[in-house]
Amino acid sequence: MLAERDGEVVGFAHYAIKPEWSHAGSGGTVHVHELFGLDPLAEAALWRFLCSVDLTSSVRFRSRPVDDGWQHLVSDVRRCEPTVRDGLHVRLVEVGAALEARTYQAPVDVVFEVADAFCPWNEGRWRLTGDAKGAVCVRTSDPADLSLSVRELGAAYLGGTSLVSLASAGRVRELREGALVEASVAFGSPVAPWLPHGF
Repeated sequence: MLAERDGEVVGFAHYAIKPEWSHAGSGGTVHVHELFGLDPLAEAALWRFLCSVDLTSSVRFRSRPVDDGWQHLVSDVRRCEPTVRDGLHVRLVEVGAALEARTYQAPVDVVFEVADAFCPWNEGRWRLTGDAKGAVCVRTSDPADLSLSVRELGAAYLGGTSLVSLASAGRVRELREGALVEASVAFGSPVAPWLPHGF
């Protein structure tokens, strides 16, 4: 199904309907395979259509972002019984190149003391300086501001896991006051990371 606005396609939904009947009447299920919109209005229109298909009482779908807008279109998200599963894993093989390859939502200037037993070339101190326009990450002999392993960097890399949260579990150590919040805010993202297609 296509969503159109002023004669132009702005989204689509790929779905199937499984009809079911009981003594109480129809109880079919709409199975959503894919749904994409160019903007929130297009996606909301697609969800509204799918939730109002005749002779159905439920909508099922997999692999949607944890911050997907449908959760705010329903009157009670608890009744929807959403299930969260991980499906996206990040492992930084080249710390310097990886941290330079992304931008940061706030200015950041921190020195990481990185541990990595599997890729020993990542171990040591790295100074990350960056902002929304770009970043530089190079080796340094300056004192470390944060101590962590490459595992924590991978968890925070896409902005879905906060360094502050990891620190509360003892997985990140703050060595300079204020560095933890600075880095955590910088690594954040306005949208949650999402892998729409499994592999």
